[in-house]
Amino acid sequence: MQTAHRTPASVAPRSGPEMLPAYAVCVLTMLSGITWAVLTLTHLGHPALAAVSVHLAANTVLLGLGIALTGMVFAARRTARVLGGLLLCSGCALTLAQSVPLIAVLSGAGPRVFTAVIFLAMAAYALIGVIVYPMPLWLPSGRFPRAWGLPYVAFTAVFSAAQQYYTFTDPGFTYYGVPTPLTGGGWARVDALLTPWMESANYQVPPILFGTGVLIMAVRWPRTPKSDRPYAILTVPYLLWFAVLCIYSFTDAPEGVNVIALYLAAAAWPATVGYVHIRERTWALDRAGRRILTAFVLTFALFMAYAGGAFVLSYFAPGSLTPEAALMACFTLLIGALLRPTARRAARMVDRYYYGERAQPYQAVRELADRLSHALDPGDMPRLLCDTVVHTLRLPGARLVLRTRHGDRELARLGTPGASDEAFPLVYRDNDIGHLHVPPREGELALDQQDREAVRILADHSAPAIASLQLHEDLQTSREQIVLAREEERRRLRHDLHDGLGPALSGLRLQVDAARAAIPPGTRATASLATVSEGIGQAIDELRHITGGLAPAALDGADLPRALRQLAEHLGRTVHIGVSLAPEPFPGLPAAVEVALYRITAEALNNVVRHAHADHAHALVVLTPEAVTLEIRDNGGGFPEDAHGDGDGGVGLRSMAERAEELGGTFNLVTTDAGTLVRAVLPRTTGTD
Repeated sequence: MQTAHRTPASVAPRSGPEMLPAYAVCVLTMLSGITWAVLTLTHLGHPALAAVSVHLAANTVLLGLGIALTGMVFAARRTARVLGGLLLCSGCALTLAQSVPLIAVLSGAGPRVFTAVIFLAMAAYALIGVIVYPMPLWLPSGRFPRAWGLPYVAFTAVFSAAQQYYTFTDPGFTYYGVPTPLTGGGWARVDALLTPWMESANYQVPPILFGTGVLIMAVRWPRTPKSDRPYAILTVPYLLWFAVLCIYSFTDAPEGVNVIALYLAAAAWPATVGYVHIRERTWALDRAGRRILTAFVLTFALFMAYAGGAFVLSYFAPGSLTPEAALMACFTLLIGALLRPTARRAARMVDRYYYGERAQPYQAVRELADRLSHALDPGDMPRLLCDTVVHTLRLPGARLVLRTRHGDRELARLGTPGASDEAFPLVYRDNDIGHLHVPPREGELALDQQDREAVRILADHSAPAIASLQLHEDLQTSREQIVLAREEERRRLRHDLHDGLGPALSGLRLQVDAARAAIPPGTRATASLATVSEGIGQAIDELRHITGGLAPAALDGADLPRALRQLAEHLGRTVHIGVSLAPEPFPGLPAAVEVALYRITAEALNNVVRHAHADHAHALVVLTPEAVTLEIRDNGGGFPEDAHGDGDGGVGLRSMAERAEELGGTFNLVTTDAGTLVRAVLPRTTGTD
């Protein structure tokens, strides 16, 4: 027995309006990184880029993307939304600290604008220190100790701000080739206050903060249960970041070592958080979040591949990284990234054009459900199912057969089903209620696996709706059987009365009349025999009345074609009425079908003569292997309004419709300016030829 899985409240994802700010910061981060990459590739020869290490700047942008990507994932967890928001904002600020100065320099911004740019860069780098230095306070459980953690963060913030101010106000400092504007005046006085102790603090405070963080982790780690350590893996990027900081600040390592270290540190952030979520199975976002996160991961992966490839190329082939080569490599990488989804979409378009929605069968099921929800009659389900198979999946035909108590019954047929049809069972509650017959495509001997799977899914999802029609079809079949049996019995009874009792009574009356003729008139016996003869005559008249009610008199001793032509001749005194039947000679049909055809034709022609004001009418009967179609056309002005109401015309229309429906057929009346068409379709049953 399966149990429902409930996401604990501690890891329940956030979605909807809660995540809109995070999504906005994600988009801003991606745009910032892409902008920096495009501007760098198109201005590699610019003096601003010649004054900086492009590889270090690229890895800094990559580090910002990695930290922001980590923050995006954490922001979706309720217990880590604060940490996630901080990482997201710091990563975004780090990418902006590279793209905004480059935009300002390339656009020729003035000193005031560049001063604001420098403050943005200072805030971004300071924020990184505020986030990363206190990282051990969040580990390993992800819960921040506010009681004594806030003073630690406050001290870290003050130190990070002072450290960045000390760096950016150095008179010899340049940012993208532009000297710092934070010199002289009040900037110099503040710098003079910081210089005496920042020269030593730059080397002493980071190890102290690092040692404090390690001590905090060492104290908290044993006290935290193993089940509450989902963030312990973040120790890896924290240690890598500190290693990069030490290499960059305290050693004279070559630029290549710094680039590699920063590259590994940037990759460590999303890699570790991905490991956490894969292991804990807490990756849960709404649709918008998944799309943004997918774009973010793709941007990070492309940026990481390009930055690593550019560094390797410049190391092994110095001077080969020209603007043209960089742009060509970028476009090649982009085309490679888009090649697979483009090929997949092209294949999907071709497949859909030639084969419909077979590649997406649930889309076909959804369309079928939508069409069924708008259908007025639940009995339209078989027709809609066949229509979905033929027009949505673009298969050549479909035929739906329902299993009833009286045998198989075809509910719908569309297209050109053939002898090579494949039957798909319709199963509801372990009961086989029918089959959906579908032929293979033209030129194929059998359905391929994809077509077969699509049709099977349609059949499985349609079975419950088809099952609801089974009771109705059983009832309709029983009703048809009763009507057929009734009319056959009426025909037999009429023949027995007409050919047996009728002649017997007529013979008896002749004998009585002969006996009366042999007796002298005026006697009492003569009067009694006259009374008997008169009674026998009344009995014969009553018998004729009874047999006339059992079946149309025109069908007594005559076949259907002759009866219809006699009817047309009788009613055609004021209207020219033609009758045609196909095939010729017309075979015999069950009594119920012949009676229904005759009654509907008589009522329709009678309405033409009485109401239509037509001078021409034509009755056509067409027999096919499945059904009998009756059409009566006239060139009159149509039925009057009261013919559809409660008058005689309304009763006649209802009578025609009822006669067709009780045999499982359909009845339609169409009135146009050219005249009226009465159409009845009755299912054909085995009759006597």
